[in-house]
Amino acid sequence: MKKIISVFLTLVILFSVCIAAVRGVAEQSEKYPVVVLPGYSSSTLVTTDENGSDRQVWMLDLGGVGGDILEYIVPIARGLGDLTFRNADRISEIIGNEIIGLTKDIVCNPDGTSKLDIRPLLQTAEESCWANLRASGQGKFCYFDYYLDPRKGGYGVEDSDIFSFMCDFRMGAVDCAARLDTFIEDVLDYTGAEKVNIICESHGGQVAGTYLSMFGSKQQVHNAVLCVPALCGASLAYDLLTQEANLDELELLYFVEYANLIEEDIHWLFEAENLEFVDWIIQGILPYIFRVVGYWGSIWDFCPPSVYDEMKAKWLDSDESAALIEKSDYMHYEIMANYAENLTKCQEEYGVNITMICGTDAGCASGWRANSDGIITTECSSGATCAPWGETFGNSYVQVNDCGGNYKVSPAMTVDASTAFLPDDTFFIARMFHGSEFADDYVCSLAEQALFTDNIENVYSSPAYPQFRYSVNPSHALTAEFDSSRPGYISADDSFLRITNNSEKGRDLIIIGIKAEGADIKFDLRNTGAVAAGESVDIPFKGNLPQERKLVKITVTYASVGSVTPLGERKLGFTLLNGEPGADGEEGSAFTSFINRVVSALETVLRKLGLYNFVLMMVNVFDGVFGRLVYGF
Repeated sequence: MKKIISVFLTLVILFSVCIAAVRGVAEQSEKYPVVVLPGYSSSTLVTTDENGSDRQVWMLDLGGVGGDILEYIVPIARGLGDLTFRNADRISEIIGNEIIGLTKDIVCNPDGTSKLDIRPLLQTAEESCWANLRASGQGKFCYFDYYLDPRKGGYGVEDSDIFSFMCDFRMGAVDCAARLDTFIEDVLDYTGAEKVNIICESHGGQVAGTYLSMFGSKQQVHNAVLCVPALCGASLAYDLLTQEANLDELELLYFVEYANLIEEDIHWLFEAENLEFVDWIIQGILPYIFRVVGYWGSIWDFCPPSVYDEMKAKWLDSDESAALIEKSDYMHYEIMANYAENLTKCQEEYGVNITMICGTDAGCASGWRANSDGIITTECSSGATCAPWGETFGNSYVQVNDCGGNYKVSPAMTVDASTAFLPDDTFFIARMFHGSEFADDYVCSLAEQALFTDNIENVYSSPAYPQFRYSVNPSHALTAEFDSSRPGYISADDSFLRITNNSEKGRDLIIIGIKAEGADIKFDLRNTGAVAAGESVDIPFKGNLPQERKLVKITVTYASVGSVTPLGERKLGFTLLNGEPGADGEEGSAFTSFINRVVSALETVLRKLGLYNFVLMMVNVFDGVFGRLVYGF
C-alpha cells in the first residue's frame, strides 16, 4: 500500500496541493450499549496465510513512503508533460498498475464471492469493545472517538459500553446486515443488555437500514441514528460504472474547507484555474479500479436505483454473475424500494426510534449534477424529492404529500421532505459535507440527543432542532435566521435578522452589506460593529414583504478580521411564509429580455475567467457602502 501512497504523494508535490485530515468535535454517554458502524472501507480485513499467521489485506502502511517518491518522480514528471497534449495515459498507467498489484488479494470472482478467505480483523463483542481496544493499543479502531468520548461524560456510557462493528465491506449490504445481526446478538450477550443504540454514517447507514429492514422485528435496537446514510447508493459508484468523472473542482475545494474547518476562503484562489487535467487522470485510472472492485457486491449496492438496470446490463454477465445479480437485485428491488414501509414498521410496531441526518444543497464533488452532501445525493440518502441541481422548485410548487398540513419544503426550495422515507424523522443540514458531519457543533448536539436520550422523537420534538438548518461549520463564516420564524423562514412577524459568527479561531466578523432578492426590504447596518467569534448581532430591516409564499435570497457580504482572504459572502435561501404560493416569475418586456441576454453573456465570460463570484461580491460591497451613505441604511 505504501507504493500507491507514494504515487499520490508525488502528485501532491508536483501539483503543490495538500489536503489535510478530517476533524470533528463532541461529547457523549448513555444507558444502552452503543454499536458504531463507520463509513465505507473502514474495516481492516485479514486472511490466514499457509503458515497459519494472519496477514492484513486491507491496510495503510506509511513506512518507507518518502523513499519511494524518488522511484516515481521522474516518470510522473514526464507524465505531467504529456498532459500538455491532453494525454494522461502515463500517469494513469503508473497509478492503475500499482492499484491492481496492491489490491490483488481483495478481488472477487464474477459471482461476487471472494477469491481468498478474508474476514474482518475484529469479529466478537469482546474484541471490539472500546475498553479492550484501548487497553491493547488498538484505539485507532474506536471509530468516531472524537465524538463518542465517554471520558467527557454527560450521558452515562463508558468505554466498556461502546463497540466498533467491522464487516467485509466488499460484500453487499444484505450480507453485511446479517453480520451485524450476529454482532448485535454477541454484544447483548456480552453486556447483558436487552437492546443497543446504533450510530452510523455513509455505508454504515446503508448496512443499518438494511439490518432494520431485515431484522428490525427482533426489537433489539432502541435508538438508531443514521448520519449521511448511503441508503440508495452513491454518485461515486455511478462514476465508476460509467467510467466517467468530471470533478466539480470548486465544490471539492468547499468540501476540503469544510472537512478541515478552514476559515480562509481558499476556493477563491482556485476558481480561475483550469483543473481539467485531474479529470483526465481519474478517467484513465477508472478502468484499473474497476478491474479490482467490479464484482464487489457493495459497489453494485452503491449503484443508484435510477441507473442500476442500465449498468447491470452493461457490465454483468447473466450466467457467470448470476449469484451477484440475485443479491443486488434483492437489495434494489426489495430493500431499497421498500425503505419507507420497512423503517416505518420498525418505528410503529417494533419500537425503534430512528433519526436520519442528511446533507443538502452541495454539488457532487465527482461532477454528477444533483443535490447532495458532496458524495451521496440527498435523494439517495433520504428518499426526499429534490429540484434539479442549480434550480429551485419555484414559488408555485406544492409539496407531494400533505404530511398532516406540515410544510416540508426546505427554505431554499430545493428539497421536498414530504416524500422522504421518514418525513417526520429526517433532519436536513444545508451545506454539510459527507463524512464530515461531526465537524459541525449543531450536528454533534443533534446526534447526541437522538442517540443517548429520548428527547428527539421526531423533527417537532424541540424548537432547538428544526427539520431544516444551515450548517454552522466555521468554514461557513456565519449563519443567519430571522427573529420570530424557525430557521430558514421569514414571515410578517419578523423584525430583524440575527447573524452569528461561526469562527473557532476567535476572528471578528464585520458585516459589510446584506442584499435581499425576492422582497423589497433593506437592512439597517448603521449600528452594527464587529461581531466577536461565537456572538450574534441583530440587524433590523424594513420594507415590504409580499403577501405570498415565495423564495427570498439573502446574500451577506462580510470581512473576517485576520484572515488572509478577508472578504467573503454567504448566500442563504429563506422561504417567506406570508400567504398563498406566489408566481414563478413573469416574462418581461423585449428590452428586459435583451438586457437579460447581455447579462447572461457577461456572466459566461466572467465565469470562464474565474471572476464571476468576485465581481458579484464587489458589487455587494459597493451596494452596502452606498446604502449607508445615501439611504442611511
